[in-house]
Amino acid sequence: MSSSLVWQSLLAIMLMVVIAYGSRVLGLLVMSHVPLGPYVRRFVDAMSSSVLIAVITPMVVHGDGGTRLAAVAAGAVAIGLRSPLASIAVGMFCAAWWRWWFS
Repeated sequence: MSSSLVWQSLLAIMLMVVIAYGSRVLGLLVMSHVPLGPYVRRFVDAMSSSVLIAVITPMVVHGDGGTRLAAVAAGAVAIGLRSPLASIAVGMFCAAWWRWWFS
């Protein structure tokens, strides 16, 4: 591995660290000056769900049958029981079962 490639990799890693840390610190600084009214509170509460959906959706769309089965089963359990732990367990079981039998 050339020295130039090592330095470029280290620079890229350091830039990612600065951007990730900076976004968190700037978010805290900005939100410390924003009054938390009902609209802002609803917006902040909805952000975590929207980020989760943005991460999960491509995996479900481009995944195999096990991924789709796990997503549907976990969603049904989450809606029915309102238990995140049970929904995660059912999703993992369904994905493992599908891959055990169909792969």
